[in-house]
This record gives sequence, C-alpha cells and structure tokens, in this order.
Amino acid sequence: MGKNTAIIDIESQGASTSYSSIISIAGILVSPELEILDKFEFWCRNKPGHVPDPYSMWVNRGFERMKNSNLSHYSMMKQLHEYINKWSPCLWGGWNSIGFDFIMLQKENYRSLFPIYVTNQNGNEHSDFLPVTRASKLFYPDCVKTEMSKKSNPVFRLDSVGPLNFPNMDKKKMHTAMGDCETCLDVIRKLKKDAGPIYRAAQETTAKISAKKKIENTKIFTTVFYFYGKARPYIVTYLCNHGKYTWPMVFCLENNPNDLISLDYESLKESLKKPGKWVRALPLKHPMVLDPSYGLKTDLYKELGLKLLTERANLIKENKEFAKKVSLALGEIAQKKQDEKKDKATEELSHEDNLYAGGFPNPKDQNTMQEFQSVDDWQKKYKIISKIEDSRFVYLGKRLIYQNDPKALPTKEYEQIHSDIAKKILNPEETRFTTLPMAEKLIDDVRAEKDISAEKLDYMNEIDQYLKQMRQTYEKVL
Repeated sequence: MGKNTAIIDIESQGASTSYSSIISIAGILVSPELEILDKFEFWCRNKPGHVPDPYSMWVNRGFERMKNSNLSHYSMMKQLHEYINKWSPCLWGGWNSIGFDFIMLQKENYRSLFPIYVTNQNGNEHSDFLPVTRASKLFYPDCVKTEMSKKSNPVFRLDSVGPLNFPNMDKKKMHTAMGDCETCLDVIRKLKKDAGPIYRAAQETTAKISAKKKIENTKIFTTVFYFYGKARPYIVTYLCNHGKYTWPMVFCLENNPNDLISLDYESLKESLKKPGKWVRALPLKHPMVLDPSYGLKTDLYKELGLKLLTERANLIKENKEFAKKVSLALGEIAQKKQDEKKDKATEELSHEDNLYAGGFPNPKDQNTMQEFQSVDDWQKKYKIISKIEDSRFVYLGKRLIYQNDPKALPTKEYEQIHSDIAKKILNPEETRFTTLPMAEKLIDDVRAEKDISAEKLDYMNEIDQYLKQMRQTYEKVL
C-alpha cells in the first residue's frame, strides 16, 4: 500500500522566494489510487512592508482577493501547518514543486518560525510531477498533448497543458492555486493511465534513501536531464558522490571510460571543467531511474548496443580509484568556485537570504519557537522571542509581531523595523526585491504596451492606487 499524495500549489506576490510572500496556497490530498480525500485553499492579505510585483499579480489575477482577504499571512501559515500535520506522513508534490513551491514554503516557514523542512521529514517525501511528465512525453509521446516551442520542443507550462488535454476544465481557475492543483491531478491520472511504467518508476525514487540505493545499486539505467528547453535521455551508471555537495554523480556511457581512466589527476580535473560533460549530477530530488531499454530507443545508444554499454559500466564499477579521483576533483573545483564568489561578495547576507547560510536553529531554539506558536497573545510572543539565541530568528520573530500586532513591540523597536522597511522599499536603486520605484516603473511599462486591454489597464490602475497608499505610509518615516 503506497502513501497518500498531497498536491500543493502556491501563488505569490512576486517571483523571488527570498523576498516575496505567499498570497494563496491550495492542496489536494489523494489516495494511492488518486481518489480525492481532502482539500484546502487559503488566500491571505499582503504582509505589511512587502511591495507586490505588478507583473506577478497580473499573472495570478490575485490582487482583489489578496487586498480583501480577512486572513493575515501568519494566520494562513498557522492553518496551513494544521493541514500539514493532519495529512503527514505523505508524498508532497506539485508542478515544478521542487524548483519553486517547496523552496518558497521552506523560506516562509523560516520567516514565520515554523519547522522549516516539515514536508520532507518524519516520513514525508517530496515529488515533482513536471519532470515525470517530461520523461513520460519523451518515451510515450501520445500520453499528453503539448504545444511546441519555436525550436520544436514540447512546452510544459500548466496553463498550456491543461486546456489542451482537458478542454472542459474551468479556465477561470487557471493560475489560481486550487486550479493548478486540480490540473496537476488530472495530468497525474493521465500519466498513470497512458505512461504507467514511467509513473510507477517515478514512485520508487521520491524518498532520498531509496533513490540513493537505486542509483548506486543499478548497474546501468536510463535517466532524463533537462537543459536548453529539452528533455534528453542518457544511459548512465553511478560513479561517485560529489566531493563537496555529496549528491550522486553518474557516468554517461556514450563516453569511453578507457580514455578517462588513463588520465593523470590534473588532466582529469581539466577534463571535468570542459563542456560536453561525461559525468553529471543526479541530485536526490525525485530523480528518474528507468530501465536501459528506454535510452536504447535513441540512435546513439542503439548504435553502441547494450553489450558495449554494460562493459563500460562494469569498467567504471571495477575502478574505485578512478571514482575517488573524480570525487576529489569535483570537490576541489566546486570549492574554488565558492571561494572566488566569496571574494567578490561584498554585501552581508540579509536575514531573508540567510536560511541556508545560517543553518538549522539549535534544538533549544526549536523548542522556543514551538512555544512561540503555542500562544496567541502577541505580548506573550514578544517575551518568548527574547529567549531565542539565534539572532536571525529574534529578528524574524520581531518582524512577525510588527506585521501582526505592532503595539506589542516597544516603541523603539517598532520604529527601528518601520524605518528599516521604509528605507528598503523606497530605495530608488535596482535591488533583488521589489521596491516601490521598481513596481511603479513596471506599471508604467505595462501601461505603455501597444494594444493593452481595458481589463489589464484597470488592473494596473488598481495596483497603482494600492502602491500610492503604501508610499504615503512609509514616506512619513523618512
């Protein structure tokens, strides 16, 4: 009996996972047979001090619902975690969920003092149905209809895949979190029916431990890499773990190992820096591990034949010293790149950007954060914040109070946060987050579009009014 699957989708008021925030999130819980068991959908208000990106708001058409919601962002996060706890353990997935939704959710958990990695710990696993669909289309071309790009590659945008395959779908729900969850579920059901072997193989590599075992213990397999807008099949064998990042590295068997095994260490290192990679990373983020027969359908591997490919895989498996050298070289190359980046970086990381650099909160702080979530009174929450040791979480906790009950902050601390936000969002410089001048310029650019529709113009004018009110609020501070 497999696990239930929770399909989730997020709509945000900007494109940056570090600086934007969720304005809507939906989820559908389905059984292993893909029958619906439960669902939720939340819309919340914008966080005070966050400038909505006009382009993102036009794409998801969420401005009115965000503006008029009676749910604060923090209240939405609390309700969301009630569902996460209720549905766990399960398989959490979506459309490009590993590339965006889970990163966004983890950063929102971090900023709201909730357990950061709650959807992939304690029996929970992550999956992503976009790469599964790409692989299915590659090997079962008729399993899902897609538009084609100018370069004749399939287009996998959900707002394109949905109407093509499910013409009766409610098009008004496109780009809403619930609408995208429903379309994703329809696609999954279609793949299960029309590309069953790929769907079943994908189920076996959602957990990192089982994916790692499968990669390391399968002598020869087909995987799918996606680059330059195209999914490409590779027949590979496991070579080593990356010397710095520890993720599995696979050897691409169209290359002759003898040409590489004989290289001295420096020449090997130089070879790894060149394009046309003979070794590729296969991180444990729902990797595809398929039978070699899939890759053998392509001319390149058909010509080489399974016998020669297996001989090459055996040669790799026998040369443990070669694997060690490759791992070491990859680690040194990555470390050098990181050191060069550090030398160039002059600005200190902001608290928003410091999730990964700063690491996990210590167990004591985790307990304090649980205590913070267990009380409703913001005055009490403020007292609890002072017990946290990690300065990141002290800052984030005080900012949560600023956003939800500013009177619970001492006047000096409120003024400090309010002034910091004002300086940040009124900054005329181009930055990584959306400032008021950037949002205003975006609106002007959209208004200047040739043949702009009346609907789009009205929408931009509404957002402009909202931004003017924000500007008035924060200009008073400076």
